[in-house]
Amino acid sequence: MTDRGATPETILSLVAARGDEFSARNLSTAAHRVAKMSRGRNRDVQRDRRVMAFADACRRRIREFDAQALANTAWAFATARIEAPELFAAIAGAASSRLGEFNPQNLANTAWAFATARIEAPELFAAIAGAASSRLGEFGPQGLANTAWAFATARIEAPHLFAAIAGAASSRLGEFGPQGLANTAWAFATARIEAPELFAAIAGAASSRPGEFNPQEFANTAWAFATARIEAPPLFDAIAGAASSRLGEFKPQELANTAWAFATARIEAPVLFDAIAGAASSRLGEFKPQELANTAWAFATARIEAPQLFDSIAGAASLRLGEFNPQDLANTAWAFATARIEAPELFDAVAGAASSRLGEFKPQELANTAWAFATARIEAPVLFDAIAGAASSRLGEFKPQELANTAWAFATARIEAPQLFDSIAGAASLRLGEFNPQDLANTAWAFATARVEAPELFDAVAGAASSRLGEFNQQGLANTAWAFATARIEAPQLFDAIASAASSRLGEFNPQDLTNTAWAFATARIEAPVLFDAIAGAASSRLGEFKPQELANTAWAFATARIEAPQLFDAIASAASSRLEEFNPQDLTNTAWAFATARIEAPELFATIASTASSRLGEFNPQGLANTAWAFATSGIEAPKLFDSIALAAWSRLGEFSPRSLANAAWSFACVDWKKDPVFFTELANFAVTDLDAFDDHALSQLHLTSLHFGLEWPDRCSPLSKHPQMLQMAYQRQDPTPSQLQRDVATALDRVGWMHVFEHVTEEGLSLDMAQPDTKRAVEVDGPHHYLKRTRVEHGSTRFKSRLLRRLGWDVAHVSFDEWDALDTEQEQDSYLRGRLQAMISAPA
Repeated sequence: MTDRGATPETILSLVAARGDEFSARNLSTAAHRVAKMSRGRNRDVQRDRRVMAFADACRRRIREFDAQALANTAWAFATARIEAPELFAAIAGAASSRLGEFNPQNLANTAWAFATARIEAPELFAAIAGAASSRLGEFGPQGLANTAWAFATARIEAPHLFAAIAGAASSRLGEFGPQGLANTAWAFATARIEAPELFAAIAGAASSRPGEFNPQEFANTAWAFATARIEAPPLFDAIAGAASSRLGEFKPQELANTAWAFATARIEAPVLFDAIAGAASSRLGEFKPQELANTAWAFATARIEAPQLFDSIAGAASLRLGEFNPQDLANTAWAFATARIEAPELFDAVAGAASSRLGEFKPQELANTAWAFATARIEAPVLFDAIAGAASSRLGEFKPQELANTAWAFATARIEAPQLFDSIAGAASLRLGEFNPQDLANTAWAFATARVEAPELFDAVAGAASSRLGEFNQQGLANTAWAFATARIEAPQLFDAIASAASSRLGEFNPQDLTNTAWAFATARIEAPVLFDAIAGAASSRLGEFKPQELANTAWAFATARIEAPQLFDAIASAASSRLEEFNPQDLTNTAWAFATARIEAPELFATIASTASSRLGEFNPQGLANTAWAFATSGIEAPKLFDSIALAAWSRLGEFSPRSLANAAWSFACVDWKKDPVFFTELANFAVTDLDAFDDHALSQLHLTSLHFGLEWPDRCSPLSKHPQMLQMAYQRQDPTPSQLQRDVATALDRVGWMHVFEHVTEEGLSLDMAQPDTKRAVEVDGPHHYLKRTRVEHGSTRFKSRLLRRLGWDVAHVSFDEWDALDTEQEQDSYLRGRLQAMISAPA
């Protein structure tokens, strides 16, 4: 066996022919020689039938083996990758009681051999741990590294041994080679042993020697530090610099692990990632499923744009998804969704591969898969239904983030899963103290978006969130407010806390967050003037960044909340006018409605909306048609062509109009004195009178004015509304505001000048007049601020409409404007002013 011409085959032949004559030492030596000489050609030896006879011969003589022979034999069969479980069992039995005879190298080699051979021998490992712990000072660097590696590989928990190795190794790392440094770090990371001082020492020792590391050592070291969550930027920088030019030498696993490590450690290394992408793209056929998944995951996590690499991974993975385990399937889908890579064929293949195997998925994998398909906007109803079924009975195993992400995914994908949501609500409500701010916000957002009623869950979220809003990011604050407003959950204390937390941080909010916050407070009817003022200030200078919906919703929110923000509205008008072609029908409607409700004069904006909307009214829903008409009528904007188009678009769809929309439309067309077609008014009335009980007083008031308009304009025709005069008129009169102090002051002045009148006179038609002489049909109307568009003397549409009706009914009306009256300092000035208004009324032509 010492002959230089000896080969594994000649040694095996010799053992087969004369093995019975060999001593135990001879057998051990022969095994050692075969292992050393067969490196690189292990398969030839493994296929040789004489190997198992050799193993059996060693097993039969095992009691004759001394410590060295036992260690060498185990090492040899492990090194040659020869499966010999009976021999290893015999070695374990013989060695366990004799470890006191083993020297440090024997202990290390035996542990290494059993770990390499994947032989479960917990009693032997426990004995080695006990024997080695007190003798680690005698171990060489390789022995320390191999022992740690072996226990980690064998998944043997030995915290005392690892602590002792850390202590023994830390001061001697200068003696370790690159492999020893890498294996030691790998072992402690794999065993989940916290050893920050050891890792710091390894980082220091390795950082100065990266040129000596081979690809596996680079990858394992980076992987270990990332897995152990040890921050070591100088070490990662050194690895990135040394490895980038050598990636052609890396195996697929080493490429994948290196990328995974840098992504996990949040180390920015764009040059390294670009080099990995280049090295990997042409070799993906060699990658195992986990390596494909981990590479995609790493590039997605690191936010590295590598579309060609992702396309190649998609192609390589799609054909092999049957080999992917659940984690690989989930990670691949997650990576493509996170990287915003469109790969519909890959997602379809993942859905097909995953749907029948969801029982094998862990909670995180179920949640991540759902999240990925929702984020990628891939319709996969069968997959979502299967996930719902698999998850519902296991929600007690889900972590808070997994509960939140699952709910978020189903809500985002618009998948109805009431039982799943009910189960999530029950599971989450009891554990909200464990949820982080994003999880709380996402859970509330998901239930609101899915329109799932869960008042107890929302109450619990409000309680859990209120005291922690300082930890929420801007999106979390906005989404939480949006969710409670959307779900119609009253939570005034939560909203007050959000207002307080958000007001000083609005500079961090993006346009959508600003809009959603304003929209939420307006929808929830929460008065928060300080917050709205702050939003106005933060938004006004950034409206160029707002999307059309954000511009429209911001205007809508301020109008709904009755917040005066003239500069903001002016800025929105300016920003929106040139972009209205990008607005969808609802955005156009909401913008017009907001400016009309806020009484902001914006003739150029309204003219552009009219032009843009007229050709697209077929896309408007009934409420949009009605609200657009109402906005133009209220603002007093003349747009006859727009009203013609609205009438044409609405005509065949009046049966879809809600009571409010019918009333708004009828009032709007009457308000602008649209005279083209009495039949359109008749049709509106026909649909309205089918269920007048569904109309509130405001809507009935609008119908009353519409009926008056119809009777005056087409006296020879009968409107269906004319059959309900008392109901409509009573509703209108209930809507009349109470007299103002300004009105009373003017009435007193009229008494002084001798103009006798009835205070708050109501005409036969139900129209109220501030001061009137019924016999002569003369009246004085006091026009307060609400009668005008803000900052102008332009009359509000409803004011014009009432004035026109009064004129048609034969009344002469003198108007007293609040701003003119406020400018009068003395009673003499007031009296003189009133005499002039009265004289002008009397002198005016009929």
